[in-house]
Amino acid sequence: MTQAPITTNTVTSGPTIYGRASNPGDLGLDVLAAALVRDSPDGITLMGTDRRYLYANPAACQMIGYPLESLVGRDFLADVPECSRQSALAYFDNACKGKVLRGPHVVRRPDGSELPVEATATMVRLRKRLIAVVLRDISERLTQQRRAAALAQATASVVMNDSIDATVQSLAECAMNGTQALAAYVTFGDEDDLAISVGAAGLPDGFREAIRLGGWVRAFVACHGPSSDQRVVVFADGRQQLEKRARGAPVTDSIRSLPWQATAFAPLTYRGAIVGLLGALYREGELPSEAETTFLATLADQAAIAAANAKLIAVTQEKAALEERQRLARELHDSLSQALFGIQLGARRARELVERDNAGAAQQIDYTLKLAEAGQAEMRALIFELRPESLEAEGLVLALERQVEVLRTRYNIAASAIADREPITPLEVKQALYRIVQEALQNTVKHAHARHVDVHVEAKDGTVVLAVQDDGVGFDPEVTFPGHLGLHTMHERAQGVGGSLEVVSTPGRGTRIVVSVPSPGNGSTG
Repeated sequence: MTQAPITTNTVTSGPTIYGRASNPGDLGLDVLAAALVRDSPDGITLMGTDRRYLYANPAACQMIGYPLESLVGRDFLADVPECSRQSALAYFDNACKGKVLRGPHVVRRPDGSELPVEATATMVRLRKRLIAVVLRDISERLTQQRRAAALAQATASVVMNDSIDATVQSLAECAMNGTQALAAYVTFGDEDDLAISVGAAGLPDGFREAIRLGGWVRAFVACHGPSSDQRVVVFADGRQQLEKRARGAPVTDSIRSLPWQATAFAPLTYRGAIVGLLGALYREGELPSEAETTFLATLADQAAIAAANAKLIAVTQEKAALEERQRLARELHDSLSQALFGIQLGARRARELVERDNAGAAQQIDYTLKLAEAGQAEMRALIFELRPESLEAEGLVLALERQVEVLRTRYNIAASAIADREPITPLEVKQALYRIVQEALQNTVKHAHARHVDVHVEAKDGTVVLAVQDDGVGFDPEVTFPGHLGLHTMHERAQGVGGSLEVVSTPGRGTRIVVSVPSPGNGSTG
């Protein structure tokens, strides 16, 4: 089919109804059908096979943006964005072949804006073969979908992000994606909090620092007033308000170049206290709709929960780090401090005896050397715990040998570590095995009263098998009591990397702990 060239001129010559039409009755519709077409809330257009409009009902004229007299004779492709014309032509050609097609479409309006619609194209036969296109405005549906997606993203940020900065940044992007706003931001922090967190979308790089310098509460009060009962406050003259009340402030200067006018604010409230602020800036001539302010209010509630949760996680992590530092401090006090003190005493005593009692001096020197070796072993083990990357760099076998060395030098336990080779397995598996052995050896020292301990590592047939065996007092594995609570932790570590843990022990006959973890990197060497 030969396509007529695109033109925006109205056809004015000729009285035929196919050149111009003022109502659907002129095209052969009966009175009832004509009334239904005219009064339909959906846009209905009729056009010839040359792609030119013959009729458009009032709803279609409003959607396309032209009065009927300007549409008749106009090629419909003139109202389609350049990037969408090929697909629009394909729809039209298939409709001319008798196919009924429905799909998304975009109408380019006279003011340059674009309206998303759902278009249904079909061929009808009246006095002549025509193409009917029904247009349904889906902009609100798409907006609701966009807001739902933004809220889903906000909810995900509540669950996934453990960083306050990452949380507020994600929420600022949600606010911008779910509205027609030019830019959006989210702040979180107490009024006097110097470490305020700021997330920004569509705003200049210096905005975050400007908010921190100016204080989000002061910026909020400048535009919002000291108090308000409204959940979301909208200022049509937000730019003038800010420049009038906070002229020269960093936050004002940072957004001066943006073409914004109106602004919307929603405080983040958690347990009755304002903990942050959600703000959105709108272009000149635009205001947020009621649906958008409802969305911003909902997002502000999500933001308050998300930021508060992130802060609680940060506090929990800080508490865990403090507890770990305290544990290491206790370890240093119980081991190295005592070892160093003993070395001082031994060296001083040896110095006193060196001239008059050589045998006694030699004994004191041997004692001092033993303490120094024990202190060195303790220090290596503690440094290893402070530097977990060492496990990846130096390997599991060397790490276990250091733990065994501590048992020999500090506790006088005959201990050995046996491994045929370094297992080829992910770092998280090595970390789990290391912690299991560490816990097992601590139990040996605290409870087993053992004289000998063996640690054995073997990698074969796609499995890493680690065994810790002592000749201590043993216990009944079926009985739960405070002395053996570490067994539960060992089981969890093994299961966490897809492995299993077996404990074999009998009172008076020692204990054997065996961990098996699948590891595809360790194939059979036979």
